[in-house]
Amino acid sequence: MKRLFVGLALSAMLSPAAFAFDTATQAIIDLQKSGKPVRTADLVVLMQASERWCYVQQADSCAWSDIYLDVNADGAQFEISNAWSEAVEIAFIDTGRVEDGRMICETGVDWLPTIRAIKRADGSIIGGRALHDLKAEIGATAADTTIDCFDYRYLGADAEAGTITLLQRQSREGVHDPDQDTEVTLHFNPATAAALTLRW
Repeated sequence: MKRLFVGLALSAMLSPAAFAFDTATQAIIDLQKSGKPVRTADLVVLMQASERWCYVQQADSCAWSDIYLDVNADGAQFEISNAWSEAVEIAFIDTGRVEDGRMICETGVDWLPTIRAIKRADGSIIGGRALHDLKAEIGATAADTTIDCFDYRYLGADAEAGTITLLQRQSREGVHDPDQDTEVTLHFNPATAAALTLRW
C-alpha cells in the first residue's frame, strides 16, 4: 500500500499542471451569461490576459487571429495574422479604440507599412522586392476606408482547454450586420495558443 501511495505521489508530481484562469479572468467568467453582451471594460481585461484570439476555429486552425500587444481602457494595439494565399501568410499591426463604452472600433490607421510575410511551405521570411510587391497587391484591395465597430456576446468558457468563446458582432455606421457575426475563441494557455495554425 505504501509503495502505491509513493507511486501516485510521483505520478502527480510528474503530470503537467492543469490550466487555471487567472483571478481577474475567472471573475469575469463568473459574471457572464450566454448570449449577453460583454462590457468593454471586461474585454480589456480579456485582451490583456489572453495569448491569442482565434476566429472561426476548426480543430487547431483559425481563419485569422489576433494577438493583443498593448491594451488600456481607451483601446488596443494588436497583431492580425491570416493566410493571404495558399503560399503566403501575413501579419500586420492595427489599432482599435473603445467607443461609447460598449464596442471596439477601427481607427483607420495605415497598417500597410507594418506588414510582415512568410512562405507557408517552410516559414521562410519574405522580404525585399517580393515584400514590396506583396504590400502593393494588398494595398490595392484595402481601399475601403469605412470604419467598422465590434461588440461581443459571451458564449461560454472551457476551463480545461483554457478558452473563452465569444460572438463578435460587426457594425458599420451604427448598423449591425448579422451576416458578419463571427465566433472567436480566446486562448489563455500559451502552449495551445502557440500550436494554432492559419488555414487557407
